[in-house]
Amino acid sequence: MVRAQEQRYEWEYVYGAVEVGAGLAEFRFLPSVSLELSCGFLQQLVDSDAPAEPVVIWDQAGFHPRPGGAALPARIHLLPLPPYSPELNPVEGLWDQTQDVTCNRHFAGLDHLEGTLTQAPRPFWEPPVRALSLVHHWPHFQANAIA
Repeated sequence: MVRAQEQRYEWEYVYGAVEVGAGLAEFRFLPSVSLELSCGFLQQLVDSDAPAEPVVIWDQAGFHPRPGGAALPARIHLLPLPPYSPELNPVEGLWDQTQDVTCNRHFAGLDHLEGTLTQAPRPFWEPPVRALSLVHHWPHFQANAIA
């Protein structure tokens, strides 16, 4: 006799940003992705450091605002990556590290998964200098040369 097994999935999305100079990190867990939610995350970045003007490097996903977009929070500067180039995105190194901790595991619920996802990247901002390991050397040197 074969028993039927019901599989249920719950989805949650993690927005994340790592500030490599000071090693600060910002995360937001959301039930979906959209242009509005992406702008909300960017606003969170602005609110986390009032005098700063964050430069955000990210891909050109359909739910990411474009530079100069009307919904873009003030003081945010977007540096869009070429299509299909995740190796150029510094935060991808962080996601690789979190996958090592979360893949092929069963979580009792989203709260348990959130706890694991919150703890997994912690070594990259405690101490802050470790966040630099997430950045490929050439963009880091280019950013310093431009500044």
